[in-house]
Amino acid sequence: MAEIPAAPGVVIREVGPRDGLQNARAVMPTARKLAWIAAMAEAGLAEMEVASFVPPAAMPQMADAAAVTRAVRARHPGFRAIALAPNLRGAKDAAAAGAQAIIVPVSASEAHSRANVRRTRDEQVAEVRRVVDWARGLGENRPVIEAGIATAFGCSLQGLVPERDVVDLARALAEAGADVVALADTLGYATPSHVRRLVRAVRAEIGAARLGNLHLHDTLGTALANAMAGLEEGVRGFDGALAGLGGCPFAPGSVGNVATEDLVHLLESEGVHTGIDLPRLVAAREALAQGLPGEPLQGRVAAAGLPPTYRPAATRVVPAGAKPPVLPVHGPLAGLRVIEFSHMVMGPSCGMILADLGADVIKVEPGPRGDNTRRLTGAALGFFPTFNRNKRSVCLNLKRPEGAAAARRLAAGADVVLENFRPGAMDALGFGYAALSALNPRLVYCSCKGFLPGPYEHRTALDEVVQMMGGLAYMTGPPGRPLRAGSSVNDIMGGMFGALAILAALREREATGRGGLVQSGLFETNMVLMAQHMARAAIEGEDPEPFGDPAMRKPWPVYDVFSAAEPGEQVFVGVVGEGQWRAFCDAFGLADLRDDSGLATMSQLAEARPRILPRVAQVFAALPKAELMARLEALGVPFAPIAKPSDLFSDPHLLASGGLLAVDLTGAEGAREPHAARAGLPALPVSLGGSRPALRRQPPRVGEHGREVLREAGLTDDEIADLAAGGVLAGAA
Repeated sequence: MAEIPAAPGVVIREVGPRDGLQNARAVMPTARKLAWIAAMAEAGLAEMEVASFVPPAAMPQMADAAAVTRAVRARHPGFRAIALAPNLRGAKDAAAAGAQAIIVPVSASEAHSRANVRRTRDEQVAEVRRVVDWARGLGENRPVIEAGIATAFGCSLQGLVPERDVVDLARALAEAGADVVALADTLGYATPSHVRRLVRAVRAEIGAARLGNLHLHDTLGTALANAMAGLEEGVRGFDGALAGLGGCPFAPGSVGNVATEDLVHLLESEGVHTGIDLPRLVAAREALAQGLPGEPLQGRVAAAGLPPTYRPAATRVVPAGAKPPVLPVHGPLAGLRVIEFSHMVMGPSCGMILADLGADVIKVEPGPRGDNTRRLTGAALGFFPTFNRNKRSVCLNLKRPEGAAAARRLAAGADVVLENFRPGAMDALGFGYAALSALNPRLVYCSCKGFLPGPYEHRTALDEVVQMMGGLAYMTGPPGRPLRAGSSVNDIMGGMFGALAILAALREREATGRGGLVQSGLFETNMVLMAQHMARAAIEGEDPEPFGDPAMRKPWPVYDVFSAAEPGEQVFVGVVGEGQWRAFCDAFGLADLRDDSGLATMSQLAEARPRILPRVAQVFAALPKAELMARLEALGVPFAPIAKPSDLFSDPHLLASGGLLAVDLTGAEGAREPHAARAGLPALPVSLGGSRPALRRQPPRVGEHGREVLREAGLTDDEIADLAAGGVLAGAA
């Protein structure tokens, strides 16, 4: 038997000293309040809402907000002190007292907004913008500005709060600059299905990186079920109040929060690590009772006593080699474990797809410095951060027997092994399909190779190599000047086909009980891209002209790049139907071309391109780019501005649809001082259940998760320490 660590955990934010005291009948003395906070901090709570910066006359319990915040910062330097402020004045006071994050409440219910902050919903959004603008002027150490959407799941004053209103409000708050947008069930009306729907919708609207905590009240006894629903949707932060204190004085019927101790018990019992010592947390209720004598305290764990069967997730003992509990994540592949031996693009892109869909992908990097892709420069500088998100890293020297043995332990408990090294490299290390399938018969083993079995299979391939030999470079460049496509198209698509093959093999494993070998070929991927041109060559009996040939025959009258009125501004326009052509001519003053009887069919129009294009170019050159695109969009004609990579970070569709993930770029060692530490990089181009696959983990540091991964494989702390001391395990602290 071996101890293993908990599954990746969540952060529980204690809100008792703020929300918990709002409805208290008595005012807790400051000294008692600080003693209560200290007892909870000693139990392992790492962040807490310590105060509300509101007028003392409105809420006497918060008259000592500044004193409490300053004292907490001084006495608990490792603690994250958070304050609520309904306006800019309160935010300034909170920051002056040392609050590291400031929550500005915004109600989804108009009625509650007027009762709570004496403003309309839109006026409070504007107040958030004022707070954000002020905070940005404070520089690097400014507090985080959170917008908390109150009454997100219903309101006793208004009744039903339409989900669309909440989503629109979340977008408005994100556009106002809020760093985080949280959802609060102020009245405790939510149900698990409601939580799932709203979390998905808001995440799709503002992106996973901006979605904050779930704040749950337990009015109707559903808070714990709602917490599990949020957890399954990828929420990783939850609010709770010790002893279930709390409520909103401006929302009739709002009673206690979910009890923090009950929430900790549930999560730890489910194998989700919170970092909180539950017996100590329950004991902290005594300090609360001394501060508020006579106040009713709730909480099922305290009432029933800690069950004798309770074991914290961090100390769970399981048989060596068994899989640890898996934290529920948003994605259909949750619970699937993938061990990835890869570098460059093809293998990492395959692993990224699986990871984005919820699989636990463990990247095994070669010791001592990790994946060489991290250190590439020039055109390859972005490879590592782009294709290694949502993964964990362990760095092992596989050429040492101890390192190879540790990696085999990982493979023994895996569902999938993925590799993309040169032919024979994995066999030489003892990690080929034959060796690992003998160890784990249920293993699906995917090799992303240059060539599938055949005369070329022992060659080393690159994307350029297969583009050149596979005809894609010929089709891309001008005649006589083969040109590779401007992206790693075959590597990325080859990784995608590898992921498809893995999923097919896993489906087959459900029927047979056994895994198998699957392969994806770089050259063969290129041939999928070339199939349409091969078909044309067979039909016409000659090679087609390349796309880079100005004389290339196009089947439409307009399918080209044109200059707008501004110097250097260009727009692609395609007119690909006879009805489109007539509407196009009407909109741009080309009635003579529209009425020409010799231009009645698409084939006639295509033949007349030499006389059509100069006329169109002349018209477009007199129009500003914005006006040109507006006219084309109104017509429904395909068009596109000619964008550069840097233009895409501000693309309104990508931003609004959750299509960009805020990825850490600092792991790209080829750039010592990156211009931006983070950037929005594209999510998978799919939507599942109404939302885009989320960013759960930043690209890992070298060996960042080595110790936790090896513990999960059944190694003891002493064995792991020996590997680190012997230089076999690198990068793990």
